[in-house]
Amino acid sequence: MHDRKRGSQRRALTSPWKYALATWLAGVLAAIGLGAVSPAGPALRSSLGLSGGALAWATSSITAVSAVLGIPAGWWVRRFGAQRALSWGLLVMAVAAAVSATAGSWGLLLGSRIAEGVGYLLVFVAGPVVLTGMTQGAVRSAALALWGTCVPTGLAIAAATGGALASWWTWHQWLALTALGPLIMAGVLTTVLPRLPRTAVPRAHREAGTWNGALRLGVAYGSLSLVGVAVVMVLPPFLTEHRQATPAVAGTVVAVVCLGSAVGGLVASWLLRRGAALASLVPLGALMPVACLPAFSAELPLAISGGAATLVLVVDGLLISAVFAAVPASVSRPEHLDVANGILNQLGGVGILMGPPVFGLVIAAAGWGAVAAATLVFGGLGAVLLLTTARASGTGSPSGVSRSPDAPDGVGMREGPEPIGKAADVSNPDSRRP
Repeated sequence: MHDRKRGSQRRALTSPWKYALATWLAGVLAAIGLGAVSPAGPALRSSLGLSGGALAWATSSITAVSAVLGIPAGWWVRRFGAQRALSWGLLVMAVAAAVSATAGSWGLLLGSRIAEGVGYLLVFVAGPVVLTGMTQGAVRSAALALWGTCVPTGLAIAAATGGALASWWTWHQWLALTALGPLIMAGVLTTVLPRLPRTAVPRAHREAGTWNGALRLGVAYGSLSLVGVAVVMVLPPFLTEHRQATPAVAGTVVAVVCLGSAVGGLVASWLLRRGAALASLVPLGALMPVACLPAFSAELPLAISGGAATLVLVVDGLLISAVFAAVPASVSRPEHLDVANGILNQLGGVGILMGPPVFGLVIAAAGWGAVAAATLVFGGLGAVLLLTTARASGTGSPSGVSRSPDAPDGVGMREGPEPIGKAADVSNPDSRRP
């Protein structure tokens, strides 16, 4: 009898992960849409007569939407409700992807990709808010760190699946397939996720410094995203032009390097779940510029260069996941989380768009050895801002069972430290009042 009771308690304590994993899968499916055009690029250019520039616009339009509308989306999600925004974002992506599968011109393809970008933005603003409402303590930090793996995981799945189907399916069929996942997941989330109580939207506050923490994390996220995307984009020409690698070999190396970001996020989630302090992860950022030296050296064996580039992305992914885990501690009120995540998405989108041209200019001016210097500047900026935010939020590690009033009935939290220090006090009902 005692063992049965203990087993039921264990299941109750671990139940938040059911909701966390469902939300994470929604983010992965959205990220597959982000990367859907790249594997179909040659077929699209041939079928629609697109130039390289036109195809690039279709590929990056989703990111451009985030770079322009991230903060407004945060305000809208705040009023509409995170759970509803998450499901509607998936639905918008599904409809837009279906339209893009029938596109007969560049204008229709671009318009549908922009619409898909709106849905993508809603998913990536609302997803972390849903996770925060469902979890608490170390479980929350681990779940938010896991959320940081959505984009690299989705992009890897899109590249692998789209590439494998390229010789069998038309691009119409491939893009139509990418519409099914978000459509199904929108229904699944409506069924699986328990409905959280709506939070009254207070009047706008004009307190000085309200968004300072979120802005620091946003710049950190943008800087780290800039480094990750730039390294991945400049690596293929380096391998083919300076290492005389074949396109197939270069593609394999880049695929492994991209997966490194997801591995780093998983490591961050594992460490935070076991009580590691957020600030303890930040010094690992020093490895990125150091690893860039062998990664972009033509004198070392290709295996060493590829391994070093993978290490850069592992650390980059780890720090990006740490940024997401730090968001609840960066705001003073739980109802500010929507806008905080909008700030992250907007500045992250700016970083992603700036990365390749900035590194391209640096390489053109100073050669491939300057990649390490650029990584030191931008990666160092992201690491310093992350560390500053973590310390400004407090570094205490209270223990005990904590539970958010937003969490559904029957969902308990494990005992353990709060790895991000002073998290938003969602356990105090007074903190939810305007």
